[in-house]
Amino acid sequence: MSPNHTPETALSEIEKIHAVLSTARRWTNEGRTIDLSAVDARIRTLCTAVEGLPQTQSRALAPALTALLTEFDALGKELSERFASMPSLNDLASAKDAAMIYGAATKHFP
Repeated sequence: MSPNHTPETALSEIEKIHAVLSTARRWTNEGRTIDLSAVDARIRTLCTAVEGLPQTQSRALAPALTALLTEFDALGKELSERFASMPSLNDLASAKDAAMIYGAATKHFP
């Protein structure tokens, strides 16, 4: 097991992701802009750490990972509620219109 594949590494990443999501949820409720770009790299690091663990150790992380998924779901719900009044792309253009616009735009690029 490499130093990056330890239960401690995985738990540390879970805590970091949880902190980002908690901040994002708080900021969403305050109407502030959030940036979740750091979460992607943290998720990759977490997956690498968990994949490198023996099965018994990775299974022990299931409750923490489940809690993290619950946090993601809660953020998704809050974002959906916050932006529910915004029109979707489907409200603005049909698929045919979008394809026509995309086709016209690609003519200008090699």
